[in-house]
Amino acid sequence: MLTANILNRIIAKAWADERFRIRLLADPAAILAAEGIDFPTGVTVSVVENTATHLNLILPVPPTDLSDDELDGLGGGFGWCFTL
Repeated sequence: MLTANILNRIIAKAWADERFRIRLLADPAAILAAEGIDFPTGVTVSVVENTATHLNLILPVPPTDLSDDELDGLGGGFGWCFTL
């Protein structure tokens, strides 16, 4: 299971280790598997990198079991600090 703690550890490792970052960008499924993260068969993994001039916005799959009113009341997710 990919938890926030595991994700944070991988991000920190990519920031600290240039070689790891390059390998993670080139072959994320293999690198994440080597870090103990398994994905179900048929799931592909992409890793993209924000830069000073390019911000990636990921749109998650919308939940299918919430009403429109419930969706309107949702907020949250990761907090990011960046300078544009």
